[in-house]
Amino acid sequence: MSTRSNRVIAGWMGWFCLLLSVGWVQTPSLLERADAEIARVVERARPAVVTVQVRRANMPTRPLQSSGFIIDSAGYIVGSADGVQNARELQVLLSNSEVYPARLIGSDAITGIALLKIDPPRPLHALRFGDSDSVPIGATAVLIGNRGGLEGSVTVGTIGGKDRVGVRPQSQRVVPVLQFNGTVGAGEPGAPLLNTRGEVIGVVIGALSSVEGVPTTPPAGMRAAFAVTGFAVPSKVAQRVVEELRTKGRAEHPWLGVDYRSVPGGAQVMRVAPNGPAARAGVVQGDVIVGYNGQPIDSAASLTRALYNSRPHQQVELVLLREGQTLKVKVTLGVQSL
Repeated sequence: MSTRSNRVIAGWMGWFCLLLSVGWVQTPSLLERADAEIARVVERARPAVVTVQVRRANMPTRPLQSSGFIIDSAGYIVGSADGVQNARELQVLLSNSEVYPARLIGSDAITGIALLKIDPPRPLHALRFGDSDSVPIGATAVLIGNRGGLEGSVTVGTIGGKDRVGVRPQSQRVVPVLQFNGTVGAGEPGAPLLNTRGEVIGVVIGALSSVEGVPTTPPAGMRAAFAVTGFAVPSKVAQRVVEELRTKGRAEHPWLGVDYRSVPGGAQVMRVAPNGPAARAGVVQGDVIVGYNGQPIDSAASLTRALYNSRPHQQVELVLLREGQTLKVKVTLGVQSL
């Protein structure tokens, strides 16, 4: 057979093989690849997710359960402040069914975060915090927790909003939260909210009375419509709280001394605490805060975030609008107390 004929046959064979690979060999779809990536995140993270069991004096025989996660191989565990409240006895159930007594290092009623410690005989698998600021709205998020007594339950959803302002029901203090468009059930406060790299971008918060002024308790007959939204303390805030609980046994949050609401272009002061930091600086009811230490303020959410990124006793500059005039005042922040 001639050399030219060999080349022709080889060319046809090459095309035939290409057609076979395109038409007959199945490649994973985009959704299948996404499923595989999420499964890998869950497989790596699940051993670090725990169940926190609490016995209270008024409930001696029935332990209450919430969620938590290991942040240090030595046995430090982040959990829910609501879940460990009034605890007479604390235990932590690991994913491999081992149970350890736990002690409370500290809890923060404002953000709803608690830090526990167990003493395992060996190093434990731990999760690390990621950057909640860099997570885009619409990004996939994974929640792993104890849903209604079912340890290691997995929920996949999306980040539906950032810098939301939630109000804690008992203290009536505000806290910035991530909105998780995925169901959150009983027993899941304290659970980690993970990005697609398996990093903690939020800690599922306990009860909130409202978010952005909207009550979280739905009207009668509308409960199902509200069941698909959960909220989590962003990792940027949670990480600072955990470190303060670990080193000082308490978390300190800056206090401006005003109640405020969103208005077009800023945050309007609704009430000024007598002799509080803002009052001493000359802030009055009706002022609209449009700047905070060089940052533009366009809503109550942006002011809340700026405050949580500040420190107690720090001096900050506010830009105010008052009766058509722009004013600048310096405020020395106080410390929130309950």
